[in-house]
Amino acid sequence: MRSIHQRGPVRAQASLTPMIDVVFLLVVFFVAVSQLVDRDRIDMDLPSPSPSAAHHPEEGPRAVVNVLPGPGGSSLGYQVDGIVFTPDAVGQTDLLEHLQLRLSTTPELFVNIRADSGTAWGWVAPVLGAARNAASMAGQPAARVRLTVQPGAQSQ
Repeated sequence: MRSIHQRGPVRAQASLTPMIDVVFLLVVFFVAVSQLVDRDRIDMDLPSPSPSAAHHPEEGPRAVVNVLPGPGGSSLGYQVDGIVFTPDAVGQTDLLEHLQLRLSTTPELFVNIRADSGTAWGWVAPVLGAARNAASMAGQPAARVRLTVQPGAQSQ
């Protein structure tokens, strides 16, 4: 009777190519996700209210408006969705139009405002006005605005 294997016993060989492909795809995935997460987050010192009435926000679609800190409590502009708007009247109008577009396509959108603790309130107020006016122009009764602060003591 002839042997099943004419050339001798079969040796198992492991191919590393599929494993390398999977690892490469995981690296690409995590790099892409980290870029998406960092797009809304600018390094700044958020205010810490005392006593804090802050709570963790509910999940949902959001537009994060960063008030870019400038020297002496001023602002260098506003950033939303990776787009920088100037702090002058033209930039504020463009910000209003951008928020209106986002609110008209996503009615349940939250507008999160992030400003450095050293930024004067006069630079944050135009963002509140733009959010209110954008909601009105998008046919909504009110804007859903949240001010972002440092996490601290939970409210009861």
